[in-house]
Amino acid sequence: MRRKPPASSPEAGAYTGLSAHRPALAGHAAGRRPRALSEKQRRGLLGSATARVAEEARERKRRWLRRLDTIHISGCRTKRQRWEALAALVEPMLARLDLATLALGWLDENGAFRLNRQRGLAEDTGLSECRVSRTFSALEDAGYLLRRVRRIFKDGQRWISRVTIHLRPRFFIDLGLGHQLAEARTRKKAQRESHLRDVTARRQQAAIQGLGDAAMRRQSHRKAQAVRKARVVKLEEARELERSRAMAEAAHQLAVDNPDLSPAQIRALLERRFPPT
Repeated sequence: MRRKPPASSPEAGAYTGLSAHRPALAGHAAGRRPRALSEKQRRGLLGSATARVAEEARERKRRWLRRLDTIHISGCRTKRQRWEALAALVEPMLARLDLATLALGWLDENGAFRLNRQRGLAEDTGLSECRVSRTFSALEDAGYLLRRVRRIFKDGQRWISRVTIHLRPRFFIDLGLGHQLAEARTRKKAQRESHLRDVTARRQQAAIQGLGDAAMRRQSHRKAQAVRKARVVKLEEARELERSRAMAEAAHQLAVDNPDLSPAQIRALLERRFPPT
């Protein structure tokens, strides 16, 4: 039996959004990603990669990503349309790239991995899904990208396919950014582990708090039950005292009115008149 991957792994991202609960916005729009790099990202590795891909797509000097230009068996260079599609895709791809795993996606605040999917990238860039898929196929042929397809039986009714997209280190190496990638991945892995430790600590704290709240609720319930029991016992004692008084008065009245009755007869009459509760 296949074990479900940890929620923080890219493989677990394939299972997101499959629960019975549906958010107000479905699919890609529910976790809308930025379509462009932030100013901080532009000043680092991802900004340099985006600029170099755009430069190669514009000038075609074979300075960067030369493997992509030599994927055809015929020896012909890759068409300009494929480079233009890559130039349109690269910024939305890198804006939500998990550098620690090189998977297209991100860790949310709860430590769950969210995929950056082909459909979402098509929406971000205005390209058709077919064109995005063909561009990724070309990147796969060049050894720059890997797509892992996972088949999931959804809701016990139908099979669906979820694709996890991974950039290979060769993509950055052939952009002349191999050293920067190594430094960035080391830093991001440390940040990722720190984030997951914080998430684990929050979950543990929430679990402890939940256990404490449950214990307090049980204790409050027991106290309320004890109060109710004490009230019932007090009422029963009061009723029994009132019954005893009434029986004593009735016994005295019977003895006065019927001097010929024996104590046993009087007791029998009282038991019929005042049955035990």
